[in-house]
Amino acid sequence: MIEIKDHSGLSGIPKEIFSPENTNELITFLKNNTDSKFRIGAGLSGVSAAAVPLEDETYIDFSNFKELKWIDKLEGVFFAAAGNTMLEIKSFVEKEGWEFPILPGSLRNATIGGMIACNGGGPLSLSYGKIGNFIRAIEIICADGKKMNFGSLCKKISEGPDFTKLFIGSEGTLGFINNVILQCVKIPKTKLYRISHSSFYELANSIRNFIKLNPLYLEMAEPDALKFSSGEINSVIWLGLKEDEELDINNLIKLGFEISAFNSEYLKERFDIGMNLQSYKKFLDLDISFPLKHTAEILTSLKKLFNKNKLETAFFGHAGDGNWHIHVFYEKDNPIDQVISKSFDEILFKFGGHISGEHGIGRIHKERYIHFKDENYKNLYQALKLFLDPKSQLPSIF
Repeated sequence: MIEIKDHSGLSGIPKEIFSPENTNELITFLKNNTDSKFRIGAGLSGVSAAAVPLEDETYIDFSNFKELKWIDKLEGVFFAAAGNTMLEIKSFVEKEGWEFPILPGSLRNATIGGMIACNGGGPLSLSYGKIGNFIRAIEIICADGKKMNFGSLCKKISEGPDFTKLFIGSEGTLGFINNVILQCVKIPKTKLYRISHSSFYELANSIRNFIKLNPLYLEMAEPDALKFSSGEINSVIWLGLKEDEELDINNLIKLGFEISAFNSEYLKERFDIGMNLQSYKKFLDLDISFPLKHTAEILTSLKKLFNKNKLETAFFGHAGDGNWHIHVFYEKDNPIDQVISKSFDEILFKFGGHISGEHGIGRIHKERYIHFKDENYKNLYQALKLFLDPKSQLPSIF
């Protein structure tokens, strides 16, 4: 049997693998396997092991489950099947002059179903929000083969709760995300700036000032992350502004910042980090989110924690919305013991943070998540789980 693994460091060999190519194949399989346990995956670009199966689970591989078609080219509304990659979607909509602003670093492998399952985003989520903002309708297949549709082709409705939101971030625990209706956007022309400073703290502390300019995106990395791309020894911000917004370059230079304008191909310096570190060593990705006003304090506190424990790390992320990817590298055994993990979370929660901004919980962060979430949240989730998956054939986030 084939070993299934993502970038979390975990792997698993499932009881069985099934790769449906369309809805009918999936429903037929589910109806013929009424007592099986399932794990859902496709591109395996995740870092939390949400798609890594256990030995008693059947792995449902959506990587061949593809279809793209226009519903309304003039309004930018299209249909996508769960297995279409984000690169396929990007190419599809750009042929008609549209853009889809959810651009993960793993464009070639990440699928629309997986992105919805973990509530993914990307650099443009600062301006456009995460993937849930672009879903008009969603089709779910329950573990017993029942088909459920939520949402509408309409742009705006107000008729009770919007149940499409139940499945955004559900991580394949409430049903199979089958097909979706999505909305494109038009992205304005952008002026790009590369801003660096010798002090990680000072650059992180400047983020709130850049936010006042209403940027399209604002990304940042420190030198330990930049060694996987440009090798820059200073911390760097990549700032994208609309053409009518002005940056006070002279004042920033006086304050010790180095600034240069560049075109979009130089964003490669940012995106190469996530791609190149995957071949370096095993790592744990601590994907965190926190209020912007605490950026400098929380990041420097966490960096000190890891340095004190002599752990090799790389900090980079979507600085404009307070979502950072903190990679901790190791050779053999995961070095994050309970003491370090507890200290990490104490710092994170002290500043109002959360343990994931867009990469989900999966198997990696499940224990921390259960400890973090309150009882009301857990009870409501379990009530939904009981209704949608009464035989617990799908994994649970609790």
